[in-house]
Amino acid sequence: MGLHGDHDDYGLPKVDVVVPDDARELDRDVIAYRREQRQRRRRERWQRIGRPFTRYGIAAPFIASAVLVALISGVLMTVISPRPGPRTIQVPPTGPQRLRPGDVGGGLPAGNVIYRHKSVPVTELINVAGVVLVVPRECGCDAVVQGIIRQAGGQRLQVWLIADDRADKDDGDVARLADGAAPGTALLADDPGRVLSSTYKASGLTAVLVRTDRIVRKILRGLQTGRDLTADLRPLQTPS
Repeated sequence: MGLHGDHDDYGLPKVDVVVPDDARELDRDVIAYRREQRQRRRRERWQRIGRPFTRYGIAAPFIASAVLVALISGVLMTVISPRPGPRTIQVPPTGPQRLRPGDVGGGLPAGNVIYRHKSVPVTELINVAGVVLVVPRECGCDAVVQGIIRQAGGQRLQVWLIADDRADKDDGDVARLADGAAPGTALLADDPGRVLSSTYKASGLTAVLVRTDRIVRKILRGLQTGRDLTADLRPLQTPS
């Protein structure tokens, strides 16, 4: 094919067309043509792949490098950085807590009372299970006290009548309550030093229920006539 032929009737370019006698003479031209097509397709493919990167021009490699460095730095910091130690949880102590003397679950308060005109430690006088009745002045609770004494006797429990803030010569009202009970059921003691009454802040008739191990199980204040203490008295014979 050449460009030096005569003009045709349709104004087409001047070309010389040579038709070989043997088509095999065109094999090299076909191979060259196919090679050019493959190269063209290869260039187009790489252009499509690199188009997102070439969009930003020369800055694209720097951006990609910065992202890569950031990723590597993050991974290294995660691996190398020290791990926090295990969190310590504050657990409240499970052991026995120290209770104040006189509190429920604790022992009786330390101090002396007057029993049969002698000073006796509280823990020596109150040495079995029973009910300690702290009787304030002008209590007017004779019927209540008698009812508690009867209920305690039915459970074979001892009763102590504590005359609050009084001496021997001034405890006649409480002594009469003890005299009205069965012998040995109610014992009278005076508390001039207010050992028991100050501990239990007696307001009205106060009953302190004590177990066989001399541990306070319950404190009942302001007792009234007709109060049934059977359910409260029954467990006192059990040490715990």
